[in-house]
Amino acid sequence: MCPAMADPALRDVMPLDLRPLMQPRSIAIIGASQRMSRATRVVRNLQSFGYRGRIFPINPKYDEVLGLPCFRDLASTPEPAESVVVGIPAEQVPAVLGAAVDNGVRAAVVLSSGFAEAGAVGQARQAELERLSAERGLLICGPNCYGVYNIRLGAATFSADLAEVRAGHVAIVSQSGGFSHAIAEHLMRQRAVGLSYIVSCGNQAGVGVEDYVDFLIDDEDTAVIGVFVEGFKRPERLRAVAARARARRKPIVALKVGRSENARQAMLAHTGSLAGAPEIVEAVLKQSGIVQVSSISEMIDTLALMSMAGGYARKGWRLAVLSGLGGECGNLSDVADRVGMELPPLAASTVEALRGFMPDFANPRNPLDGTGAMYENPEIFPRVIDVLLRDEAIDVLAFNTRVNVPPASGWAPARNYTETLCKAVRSGTDRLVLCFNSFAAGDLDQEVVRPLAEAGIPFLEGSETTLLALRNLRAYRTFMDRPDAGPAKTTAAGRSLGPSGVLSGGEAMRLLRECGIPVAETRPAEDAEQAVRAAEALGYPVVLKIDSPDIAHKSDVGGVRLGCADATTVRDGVRAMLDEVRRRAPAARFEGVLVQRMLAGGTEMIVGVKRDPGFGPAILCGFGGIFVELLRDVAVRVPPLDRAEALAMIGELRGVALLRGARGRPPADVDALADILVGVARLAETHASSLRALDINPLVVLEQGRGAVAVDWLIEVGE
Repeated sequence: MCPAMADPALRDVMPLDLRPLMQPRSIAIIGASQRMSRATRVVRNLQSFGYRGRIFPINPKYDEVLGLPCFRDLASTPEPAESVVVGIPAEQVPAVLGAAVDNGVRAAVVLSSGFAEAGAVGQARQAELERLSAERGLLICGPNCYGVYNIRLGAATFSADLAEVRAGHVAIVSQSGGFSHAIAEHLMRQRAVGLSYIVSCGNQAGVGVEDYVDFLIDDEDTAVIGVFVEGFKRPERLRAVAARARARRKPIVALKVGRSENARQAMLAHTGSLAGAPEIVEAVLKQSGIVQVSSISEMIDTLALMSMAGGYARKGWRLAVLSGLGGECGNLSDVADRVGMELPPLAASTVEALRGFMPDFANPRNPLDGTGAMYENPEIFPRVIDVLLRDEAIDVLAFNTRVNVPPASGWAPARNYTETLCKAVRSGTDRLVLCFNSFAAGDLDQEVVRPLAEAGIPFLEGSETTLLALRNLRAYRTFMDRPDAGPAKTTAAGRSLGPSGVLSGGEAMRLLRECGIPVAETRPAEDAEQAVRAAEALGYPVVLKIDSPDIAHKSDVGGVRLGCADATTVRDGVRAMLDEVRRRAPAARFEGVLVQRMLAGGTEMIVGVKRDPGFGPAILCGFGGIFVELLRDVAVRVPPLDRAEALAMIGELRGVALLRGARGRPPADVDALADILVGVARLAETHASSLRALDINPLVVLEQGRGAVAVDWLIEVGE
């Protein structure tokens, strides 16, 4: 048994030994029959793909399956199977797996559906599998999955038809069986991208996405890892796994679904997965250097590009595009602007050289329209490529051409272009060279794609996803060039903040000040006369606020009075405010009012802490005030947070120009805002187990050099 699975204390900190699941020496298939069922398909795949270990079909009804002896049960096999594949009704699975462990089985692929995705009864069945995994150390893939395919070993405990298999260095891990199959097959058949593993893990009753990725990081045959995930099983491990991937220089490309409520409900119905707060998951992935994509097409293009760009060593990403379509040149210009890829002007020497042999009506610029002459005169294309690859202002050269399978008597100019490109790359260039279609449309001509792949030139599909893939590669390389802060530390529990509920104004101010967060000068008052004395001590004008642990949004119930300029307005304001709040929130408890010196000027921001059950606390920063929920201009990170990361958060905000000084406004004290973000992150780490939520709204960021001040706050605590 796997010790890390069997010992709960080790399960979340030690990597699992997945070799019995990923590299099984013998395999039993429970439920194989003489019809082509899911289980029988596994037997056929093992035979077809050259698996050299022992194969034991298990079914008491048959003596033979696909030419192999069929055994009554696991106890009847001539030797214990290391791994089993289970393709039987869900209600029979827990007992069968228990017997499998008794017979020495170490790993299981459960193809069967009817578990966490199937209501209360199915959830109870899945809980039984989870207990088998946790208590007896059984490595379980699934249930509700296609299984695992180790391509080099032919170990296909995988129940899907694969028309073509190509070994290579990309691994696919997907909760969705259909997507694991579709992505893998398209990469191998259409893009000539070879794979090392295909994993469909379904409901993750035992082994989770993080565990498969952890295994693949150490796999010598895997260089790039693609992940389609609905929910992480052990999210607390993800950052440590990503840190190991960084150390081994293995990019992880992830499509994480579940941003919309509809998607979350669909995921619960599909695999029983909980999505987690999408903003927090995205923050974790970003900080961990995991490349995030937003569509299957973007994932496929990014994996294809990364699988062939390992030798690209230049630091720049200046892109030149060559097309035979004038319309595509305009389209690419717009796409590049949208995704943030630079299309620099061609060097003067390049323009002059192109004018020397291109037709008079050509316009040598970037993107470059080769015009119809490129198709009619075979001498033009090689000369264009040679000139562009000599331009020192270009780092990446992308050639746009249609590469769909031509009709039997059809014209296929891309085949001639392929020979030229391959020759240019093999002759030696430090540029990154790639080809792409303008859009995805049907099967690709393998007489073009395969020679390109052999020369290390990826073929991508779609203008937008091509540039997104380039942007993703650039972002990954930029992340890898940053100093490595080391593995993320596990957040400590910290001291308790007391019983559950909302902290009073005084308690909240003390906590904020302890963490170095400036707070507007504020004094509590029990009645109107105390409020007047507080106002005179602070100096007019002042703001009055209701002090109640039961009221989260004071302005919504009339609990704020601004610009109280003298004793009379303070007295009248306190009485009117208390009357209105009692009328609009009759059940609320009151501790009096808060009197606060009124600040002039500045930019209102929100800084807060949100807690995710899987990933823990997260820090958010955005433009605040009463319109924060309407604007939704927010950046998110997870602790630990340093000053550089805090400044990067601020720089992501759509309205950052307001902080830098726009339309005559003076620049705001962005450094002070960054320091407060670091302080809030430290507070969240220190009190991770008891801080449920924190909102500082507004946090007023004053002019550069004058700091930032918390004006209003809400802190909710509870274990």
